[in-house]
Amino acid sequence: MKKLQLLICDDHNLVSEGIAIMLQSEDLYEIHIVTSGKQALQYIRAHKIDVLILDISMPEMNGLDVLDALTAAGIPQNVLMLTMHDQVKFIKDAIAKGAKGYVLKSTSKTMLIEAIQKVADGENFYDPRLTAILLNDPQEASQKKQAELVKLTPREIDILKLIAQNKKTKEIAELLFISVNTVQSHKKNLYSKLNIHSVSELVTYAFQHGFVEI
Repeated sequence: MKKLQLLICDDHNLVSEGIAIMLQSEDLYEIHIVTSGKQALQYIRAHKIDVLILDISMPEMNGLDVLDALTAAGIPQNVLMLTMHDQVKFIKDAIAKGAKGYVLKSTSKTMLIEAIQKVADGENFYDPRLTAILLNDPQEASQKKQAELVKLTPREIDILKLIAQNKKTKEIAELLFISVNTVQSHKKNLYSKLNIHSVSELVTYAFQHGFVEI
């Protein structure tokens, strides 16, 4: 069986090497390690990887900056954030910038392996503890209360699910056999109905209400 190509980007060698040793015992992965965001970008430009395991807090270029740089360069990647940060802002920003997974460093080996496989398959995976964190955010709680009174149409639900899978407007249009303008119209309706204003908030709503698995 072909091994998954993993790139671990963390400025703490002990963390990266510890993760690598833990994962290598499974004999499922070919693991590469870099210690900065700039090194990660250089490596990705020269090699094909299946999953980028990315920390947030790093000097010079943090993990969120790496996500921005990948988007700006048009380099699609399956990115799994592995971080100590459990604050709402970091979670939302990472999701909005295209991370397919977000797992806390205190997670178990079993959950990390599950997250890697999901992200490698192009699916989303969020540490289940994030739901409680987001639900305790006053802004999210207010939005959730209002959202529970809202009825979404089947087509709006289809589009919400695809947005939560990091699909872009053009991809959604192609998958649903509708025009880009129609997708944009439905997205506008979702923003209006749910009283939210960003893709990250749509994704948060989607997994809070069971439209995506976590």
